[in-house]
Amino acid sequence: MALRKSIVAFLCISSIFMISCLDVAREFSDWTQFEDINDVEGKTHYLENDGVRLFLPSSFKRYTSIQYLALLDSLVTDNKDLELEHTRFKNVREMKGNHYVFFDNSVNATYTINTIPYQPISRQDAKFILGIVRQNQERVSEITDLKFTKITAKHNDNGKTQIFKAIFKLENQKLQQQAFQHAYFISSNKKTVLINLMAPFEVYFDPFLEKMIL
Repeated sequence: MALRKSIVAFLCISSIFMISCLDVAREFSDWTQFEDINDVEGKTHYLENDGVRLFLPSSFKRYTSIQYLALLDSLVTDNKDLELEHTRFKNVREMKGNHYVFFDNSVNATYTINTIPYQPISRQDAKFILGIVRQNQERVSEITDLKFTKITAKHNDNGKTQIFKAIFKLENQKLQQQAFQHAYFISSNKKTVLINLMAPFEVYFDPFLEKMIL
């Protein structure tokens, strides 16, 4: 299935460099602190090519591909890591559909969203995807100092919307650095989006997703 391949690629190509890049974040930003969805503050972004409205913390700013690659060049000093991220970013951009990127420089968190051809996500799809991703992570761990820990993986289908959510902790135990990958795959209203949030801490991002309009 094309959707399975897209999602597996989207998860598996999460770059190793983000560990060192995100580790320089200074402190948690205010958008990580809220008790009720009605208290969530942020800004709406309109994805003009897809008719999608995102709701993100106000500290996230939209970047063009050129601007984001320039940002990478300014943040990453390791040539190998930089090359890996350039390759990852190129692969994500070449997926079917449109690609958008947002960055919060207060905590060095990156939010990307890909719109791809619509297809519902079944529970069986979710299990298959998670299995392939875990295999890939094990291979990466064998050749790097990186350790992957699954925090959560959930699938939900209410008849109108299908959501697959997966959160992983990435640790470089040698350098004592870590980052968290938050991945969401949402199909609703004849649209499918793949969302990836990389941050130096685990985030409860669901309230922002609930305010998104597909």
